[in-house]
Amino acid sequence: MTLISAPLHPDATLYGAFPWRFFGRSMTVLAECDPVAVAALVPPPLKPWGAPVVRFSVHDLTCDLGFGRAWALANPHRSRLREAVVGIAVEHQGVIGHWDPFLWTDSDAECAVGREMYGWPQRMGTLAVTLPDPFGGFAPGDIVSGRVARFTDAVFRIGIRLDHAGEPEVPQPPFTGFYTERALPDPASRRVVRDLFFSEMAGLRHGEAMTGPAEIEVFAPELLPLAPRAVGGAGDWFADQLAQVRGQFHRQCLAAVEDR
Repeated sequence: MTLISAPLHPDATLYGAFPWRFFGRSMTVLAECDPVAVAALVPPPLKPWGAPVVRFSVHDLTCDLGFGRAWALANPHRSRLREAVVGIAVEHQGVIGHWDPFLWTDSDAECAVGREMYGWPQRMGTLAVTLPDPFGGFAPGDIVSGRVARFTDAVFRIGIRLDHAGEPEVPQPPFTGFYTERALPDPASRRVVRDLFFSEMAGLRHGEAMTGPAEIEVFAPELLPLAPRAVGGAGDWFADQLAQVRGQFHRQCLAAVEDR
């Protein structure tokens, strides 16, 4: 076992080396939001791409955390997780991807790797999403829901009345490329180093999605300025994914951190 995450002990380390493989289901509502509020969440040199449509997703996943398929199957208490994402389509030098300013998860490993390695701003939360009947799946007319809370505070709720097979007809870049920003504070120099990455998922496979009229409610103060209005939703896709870092393209040093 390659130990890359503290604590460096084979029975306690949080996650292993990449690639990570994961599979599961996802529910997404695409919402038209205030363009000024969307732009305020995108750091330079990234720029918002397309219409001010924000992706609100809740995922239910099994992830091997870099330890392999056999480990994931034998350790569901660590490999099973949920994740919620607020994502914005952005571009830099002609490369289009997703920028996720807010994420929540119920996995300590997912939270740690997001913040330590990739720069996803993961926070711990309580999440729930409707799963299909294991024998019959979903059917037209089913109402499905995803809910996110942090501690005792509600964050957002999404809902879809499933109507037909297919994806919502809302322009979005492929759900495979992601921009993330890692901020590394140095307590000695009191400076922060920013690393902006582009990451890409390979080997992505989608099952059949269902879509229909969607609704959304936001409660967290950081989401209220977006003033989202649901424009489409899709749920029940299955993914077998391989995540890997494709390379760092931007690095800069920020101003000194203020003394406290």
